[in-house]
Formats: sequence, structure tokens, C-alpha cells
Amino acid sequence: MEDLGLATEDQVILAWLQAEIDSVGFQQYLAGEPANPVYLAQALKAARSPNLRDADQNELRRRIIVKTHGLGVGIKSFEGLANDIRWRRVRLTSHEVGDMLYANGHAAWTTLAPVTRKVAEGASNIGHMFTGDMTNMLVLALALRICESHPVPALPEIICLRRPDDHLVIMEGHTRATAIVLEAHRIQNVNVYVGASPSVAGWAYL
Repeated sequence: MEDLGLATEDQVILAWLQAEIDSVGFQQYLAGEPANPVYLAQALKAARSPNLRDADQNELRRRIIVKTHGLGVGIKSFEGLANDIRWRRVRLTSHEVGDMLYANGHAAWTTLAPVTRKVAEGASNIGHMFTGDMTNMLVLALALRICESHPVPALPEIICLRRPDDHLVIMEGHTRATAIVLEAHRIQNVNVYVGASPSVAGWAYL
């Protein structure tokens, strides 16, 4: 693991939004009902043409992730966490990504890695252990994209938390992490945001 220094919450929020923005369902959710195309266009620009020095963009991205994932308010993906997380950006090898743990309580990922919860176990099972949803297809499709793209496509950073025992648990990026391990021969290093705080011990998905 190579420590690349401190990261801001705005950087982490941007990576989270970039990871989800191409999902049709996520775009439909952002657009609302009735659809607000102007707001959706603003969100798309904030994800695809980001400017971390633009306070309005930062605030828009923050509002989206607060609403969709509970950032800073201790609900949804952040259930049990206080608003005290400090972030660092690190570079991991694909082998180290394989040692990361899936978040607990997400059925698809615990199905794929029932023994260790490690990404490497999930990657070894993805081709023959059906999760009952779209997970297998999404992972294999991304792995194929990585395999066939020249150069390897740029992927948003994986976002994780450091447990009290020092293991890294994924908050966002389960699909990417699993596909990266499948295509480890093509991706040598991966940038990851790692969050730490005393409240991680109370996270619902530890």
C-alpha cells in the first residue's frame, strides 16, 4: 500500500457520483418525477466535467450523495457513522484489492464470499455462483470491458473504511473491485480512498 496523502471529502463525493452517474436507474432517480432535465444536466456535468474548485458543483454533488447514501447524517450507506471520517488516498496492488472485504449485510456479496468476505473469494465465485440479481452480469461485463479496452479504462476510485483490526471494507465499488481482481493481469495498481474514524467501529456494514 502506497499512501498518496490526505484527501478531501469533496474528492470522495466526486468519485462516488462518478461511479453511479452512468446508471440509467440512478439518472432517472436524479431527474425525479416529473422529470427535471435541467437538474439532471447539472448533475451529469458535475460528474463528467468536474471542477473541485467550484463551490456550487461541490455543493450539488454533496446534496446528491447525502440524499442517496446518507453521507454525514448516519443513515443508509453511512448507518452508524458519525460525521467525523478523515480520508486518505492510497494506491493498492490488485492483490491488495483482493484482500479487501465486502461490506457486510449486502446479500449478493456475502453470497459470493461466504467464507472470508474477501474480494478474491468473490472473484473466484462470480462465474458459477448466482447471486439472484444482476451482480454476476455487471461484474463480468465490467471485466470484459477492462479486458478488451486499450488502454485500460479509467475507473473511479474505490471507497472504503479502515476497520479497527486494520482490514479495509468496501463502502462503494464492490463491482469494480471484483472485476479488477478478475483482470489483475491488466491492472497492476488501483487508487482507493480510505476513511478512518472512531465511529467506524459502529458502522452497520462492518
